[in-house]
Amino acid sequence: MNKILKLSAVALLASSTSLMAQSKSFEGVSLGLSASVVGAEVSGNSASSSPGTRSSSGSIGKVAEIAAIDLSYGHAVNNNFLIAIGASYTPGKAKAGTGTYTGDGTTGDTNGILNLELKDPYTIYIAPTYAVSKDAAIYAKLGYSKADVNVSATDSATLSKKPEDLEGITYAIGSKTMLTPNLYLGVEASITEYDSISATRAARSGDRAAVNVSADAKVAQGTITLGYKF
Repeated sequence: MNKILKLSAVALLASSTSLMAQSKSFEGVSLGLSASVVGAEVSGNSASSSPGTRSSSGSIGKVAEIAAIDLSYGHAVNNNFLIAIGASYTPGKAKAGTGTYTGDGTTGDTNGILNLELKDPYTIYIAPTYAVSKDAAIYAKLGYSKADVNVSATDSATLSKKPEDLEGITYAIGSKTMLTPNLYLGVEASITEYDSISATRAARSGDRAAVNVSADAKVAQGTITLGYKF
């Protein structure tokens, strides 16, 4: 009987150690390089109150490939559960149109499009993670995202009011697979919803009123990451 109890205890300890190793496999500092296919949609509208109310709207979608850097730290909470915190940064910029504004037909008052340029976006996030095995884990992610923004008009009009930087919330789900004890492969799908921005195209000689433009931006990404866990 004593031998049976001892063997049972050894088996339980081995099982517990194995389970703990599942979360431990993903614990620590990780640095990854990622490639993403990005779909960006910007919906905008414009309005002017003189002469009479004038308004128009439009949306534009754009698909691009980008690269990013991801740095995170995972802390094992129990045998299978981890909490990861991290940040991702995308050097570079992307352009999209915010929709059209319409001239009133007077001399010098032309139709046009305001161009929206996003630059150097980054995300700070928290990612609850579940280790399915010692080599595979799945996670959900919630992040705060920010990007520099620049707006210009196609007709070189002066902007009397320029927008603040874009801020938004990122939601994502993904998986991480350990290819070796240190090398991992990550796959993720995410969507970022940015706050609305607004700008004003100033009235010029021949114009009867300024044009106010507002826009909403949404970004969807599919990302593959190759990284190293230290």
